[in-house]
This record gives sequence, structure tokens and C-alpha cells, in this order.
Amino acid sequence: MKEKRTNISEEKKFRGALRQSEEKYRMLLDMAVDAFFQGDQHGNFITVNAKAIELTGYSKEELLSMNIRDLFSTDALSKNPLNYELLASGIPIKTERDLIQKDGRHILVEMHSKGMPDGTYQSSLRNITESRQAELAALDTELKYRNLHMSMMDGYVFVDMSGQIIDSNNAYQQMLGYNATELAALTYETLTPPAWHEMEMKIVAEQIVPKGHSTVYQKEYIRKDGTILPVELRTFLIRNVSGDSKGMWAIVRDITERKETEEALRKSEEKFRSIVEASPTAMHFYTLSESGNLILVGANPAADIMLGISHAELIGKTIQEAFPGLAETDIPEIYRKVASGETGPQAFEIPYKDERFSGYYMVDVFRNGNLTITVDFSDITRRRETEEALQRSEIEYRDTLDSLPDWIYVVDEQYKIAMVNAALKEELVRHGLAPDCIGVELVPEFPFINSSTLDDIKLVFNTGTVSISEQKIELKGKTLFAEITRVPILKDARVVKVILMIRDRSKEKEMDELKRRNTEQKEVLLREIHHRVKNNLAIVISLLNFQLRNNPNQELTRMIIDIQMRIRSMALIHEHLYRSENLDRIPLAAYIESLSYMIMTAFSGHRITLKKQLTPMDVSIETALPIGLIINELLTNAFKYAFPGNAPGEIRITLELEENQRCTLSVQDDGVGLPETSTLDSDKSIGLYIVRLLVEQLEGTVDIVRNHGTSFVVRFQNLIHGKNL
Repeated sequence: MKEKRTNISEEKKFRGALRQSEEKYRMLLDMAVDAFFQGDQHGNFITVNAKAIELTGYSKEELLSMNIRDLFSTDALSKNPLNYELLASGIPIKTERDLIQKDGRHILVEMHSKGMPDGTYQSSLRNITESRQAELAALDTELKYRNLHMSMMDGYVFVDMSGQIIDSNNAYQQMLGYNATELAALTYETLTPPAWHEMEMKIVAEQIVPKGHSTVYQKEYIRKDGTILPVELRTFLIRNVSGDSKGMWAIVRDITERKETEEALRKSEEKFRSIVEASPTAMHFYTLSESGNLILVGANPAADIMLGISHAELIGKTIQEAFPGLAETDIPEIYRKVASGETGPQAFEIPYKDERFSGYYMVDVFRNGNLTITVDFSDITRRRETEEALQRSEIEYRDTLDSLPDWIYVVDEQYKIAMVNAALKEELVRHGLAPDCIGVELVPEFPFINSSTLDDIKLVFNTGTVSISEQKIELKGKTLFAEITRVPILKDARVVKVILMIRDRSKEKEMDELKRRNTEQKEVLLREIHHRVKNNLAIVISLLNFQLRNNPNQELTRMIIDIQMRIRSMALIHEHLYRSENLDRIPLAAYIESLSYMIMTAFSGHRITLKKQLTPMDVSIETALPIGLIINELLTNAFKYAFPGNAPGEIRITLELEENQRCTLSVQDDGVGLPETSTLDSDKSIGLYIVRLLVEQLEGTVDIVRNHGTSFVVRFQNLIHGKNL
């Protein structure tokens, strides 16, 4: 009996130990870094851990009702099937797969699967999306690094810890006279004279290995041709992921022409100093003393202006003495770590206040030398106040939307209604919809919404740009002309909501249509006026023709013909206007073409050649009339007097548009020439006198050139955009 009790006791102990073991196993699974799945031979999940729930987004109950195939797309499984036969053979399988989370997002996972003796399988999944992106970024950095070091002006060399040369750039190879293959067979010691070996070993042992880099130091190289090359270099240590020393790389500079280098460095320092002095960004400069205190050693003028204090009296003080408001903060310690090289550059926002100034500042601190740092800072007080004001204005924003007569939807990224204004709520009630529709998906059943409206909202989410369009909307048995404005709401440079504003433009559309019809009627009337003016001028010309037939006086006949030509030049303008699409502009080149052809036909037939070189330009009727009269007088004068006795000849008209809206009009003939007694100021020639008056009216100038004929050169300023338009 005692033996039986002992067996029962041992069985209880065994079961307790087994239960504890299972609990530890479950705890280990739930604490695991990777997602863990256990499934049967068909792929149905039997066990999952907490990380699996976090990775997939499904609950534990959901996962235990799923098959592993449910986590991947059909297309992905066809390209990379699950190999249960291989698992059953006991061979572990490692793959990368595109996993679909519950919310539809895709992530890249690394999957390790292994078959178990009982016929089940176990799989662990790890999200490698970020690591893969990091690998791509590292590859991009490597390419940039390769392009950079090969294009450097200074020499670059990388060696392993034994000194064997692994890599170098063109500048380094040219500096020493070796090619890359030859250098790969050498060490940096074989390139260095023996006198420098001890010193360089000491630098490696005392600086490079413990600190990760050396100070700038000088040594010599032995070129391939045996000559000695003095160089200046700085060497950096490369470590692998385990922290072990992998190799060293150095930037090497030829200092044979040291004086030029020092002068270039001096100029560079002056340039840097001038940039710092002129920089609009405020800067403080600190040095870490041997006692561990940060000493303010400089500040640029922008810092004086931004803080409203003079930093001259603060130079040499500790950071706590110069800015007591920082004494109880961790800022001095952050600066100290950056200056000592314990941490890299830092950026943060801080408030500051003392009796001299106060505000909120954006700070960037970085190391710019041994135990020295530069602190760039900018005043962001206004931005912070703006952010707070923006929060306060949220209520005002809602009140403002409610006060607008437009119908307004606010839609979130899931195309759900985040807000509607008061005017739209009334419209929703009229359509039998609940006015409290917040959180409801926006669909075409809502007022003013159709499929194209949803497409437009999607476009705004994708582009982040405002869009405005007009649309016909059928509402309660009548057609509305609506203006629809879609405005993105951004947060952290991402569109999080879209405001859809719908405004009834029906009345404005009716007014626009009325204005359009009125404009068309005015254009018809104006064309009719120009047509009648042209006809009236034709009647005047006919009356003058009647006077010519009954007039024996030759001088009067000549005067009447001249008047007729002037009237024809004016009538031609009105003819161009009523035939033109633009009723307030005259195509000047076409007008001169027609006018010159009319004058040539009236006077010379084919005896005189008329050549034209006309630059197209449009002018007002107020400008075209005097120009037409000027050309009429000059051409008529040339046809009448330049070629006596029916002599042949050539007349050339040129219209050019030069720089600064300067226009030049010239009428040139190769005839007998204008007598010296004929001038623009003489009242003996009415035509030339008229030309002078018309040129002055257009604020131009005219010159007469008597050389192998006669040339009239008229120059106008702002002929196109002048006050005559």
C-alpha cells in the first residue's frame, strides 16, 4: 500500500513538472522575438504565439481557424509554393515571402520552416521589410561612396589590419605612380621609408585602434620611380558588426607645394569665417575644457540679433554661466557628449527663459573639431504659438464651416465622413438621410456625390493639391450648376482629410450666359458701325469723284485725289476691323500690305516695284490711323516725284520690332532724290508737314536720308503698349 502511494505521488510530481514545462514553453513562445506558428500536415494552424498575432494583425482565435496559405496571395503561392514534401523529409526550409496582414498591407517576411516527427510543422516569421530597405539604402550609400572616393582630388587608400592595400582611388595611384593591381601586392609599410615606421605604428596603437581615427599627421611615401613624396594624411578605423577591427582607410594629400596649400587653407578659413559672420542662422561655438566644462568661445552676429544680447561679454564663460536657464537641464551634458565624440550630432527643440530673453528654439549641435562643437539654433517661438493657435482655431474652424452657405463634406483617408456643416445637414434631412452621419462611408447615395466625385477626392489624397471643377447636378427635379472645390488637409506632409465644398453657381451661370449674349450683340453692333463708317467714307470718295468730273482746275484735282487717298487709308482700317475677329486691334502688317497695294495700283501699275518686309504686330485703331496716313503720304510722294518721265524703280517698306518695344518704319526709294529745300518743317509740302504732325502725335521721330534716292526712317517707342492703346 505504501508503494502504491509512492507511485501516485511521483506521478503527481511528474504531471506538475510537465505542466510547468508546458507553461515555460508557452511563456518562451510568447516572449519570442519572431512570430511562431505550428500547423498540421495540411497547413492548418495549431499553435501561435503573441508575436504572430502582432505580425499578422489577426486575433489568436482567428489565426487558429486559418490555414497558412491564408497569409499569402494566390499569385505569390503559385510562384513560391509551400513545399510540405520537403518539410516531411526533415529538411529545414528558409524562404522570403510577401505576407498580407489583416488590414491588407503587404510586408516582406523571412520564413524558417521545419517538419516535426509527429507530422506537424513549425514556422517562424520575421518582418524584414525595414532591413531590406536598409540594405537597399546601404547599397545606394556604397555606390555613392564609390563614386565619391574615385572622384576625390585627394588620395584615398584602404588597408586591412596587416597593412595590405585593399583599395585605392585614381588620385592615390597617380600620386605614387602605381596602378591598382601593383598596389594590391604592396603594404603601406613597403611604401613608407623605414624612418617613419615606428612613428606610424605608435599612431595606430595609441590613436587609431582605441579612438577610431588619428589626428592629421605627416609622413613620406616612396614613389614607384624611387623619389620621396611628402604627404599629409588622416587615418580612420573600420570595424565589423561585431566591433572587431576590420581595416583602416586614409585620406592622403600631397604637400610638396605646402605654401600654396597653406595659402589656400587660409583663404578657405577666411571664407568660412565670412560665411559664419554673414549667415542668417544663429551660431554658438563651444570648447570642452580639460575639467569637463563647456566654454563659450564665439558667436556670430545672427546670434546677437536673434537673442537681443551682446555675446562679447559672455566669451570665456561656461555654458551655465553664460545661459543660466540651461543649468538645471540636460542640455550641457548633451553638448559635452557631442564635443567628446561620445554621441553624434543632435537636434531637438527646447524652451529657454531668463531675465534677458525667452523663447522656443530649434537646436542642431554637431562636432566641428577636437573637443569643439557648433550649435545652430533658430527661434521657433512663432511657429509654436502658431501650432497652439491652430489647435485653438479647430473650434473656430468648425464654427466657420457651419456658418458657410455652401454644402460641405469633410472626408478622411478611409473615405468616411468626418464632418458635415449645418447647410449640408439640412440637405441630408431633405433626402431622408440621418444628419449625424459621422463615420459613415461616403457613397453616391449621398446628395451631390457620384462616382466621379469619389475619383476626384482620391486624386486629391494622392497629389495633395487643391482642385476645382464645375458640374451639373440634378437635385429635387431641377438642374443646378455647382462649383466643387476639393481642399486637402495635411498633417506631417501627408493628406489626412479632404474638404469637399459644393457651391450653387446657377444664378451666376445665368448671369454669365446673359453677359455672353450681350457681348455678342455688342460685337455685331460694333462690326456694323465699322462697316457703315467704311461705307460712309466710300460715299465721300464717290462725291469727290463726282467733283473731279466737273472740275477743270488741275491743282484742285490733284488736291482732291490726295484727299481721296487719305480717306481710303482710313476706310481700309474700318474694313480690317469689321472683318477681324478682334474689334479693338489692327494687324498692322496686313493693313500696310493692303494700303501699299492700293496706292501702287492707283499710281504706277507694274512700272515701279514695291517690296515689303513687315514684322507682324497688332495695334489699336488710334495708332493705326496716323501710321496709315504717314505711309499714304510717303508712298504717294515717292510714286509722284521719285521716278519722273515714267522711269522704272523700286520702293521698299520696312516695319521692324526691336528691343524694348522700339519700332522702326522706313519708306525708301532709289529715285532721283528729295530736293534739299523739301523738309518736314516746310509748309510748302503739305504731305511732309502732315507726316511730321502725325509722328509727333505718336511721340516718335523721323529722319530723312538723301543717298541714292530718299529714305524716311520713322522710329516709335512703345508703339504696341503705349498710351495710344
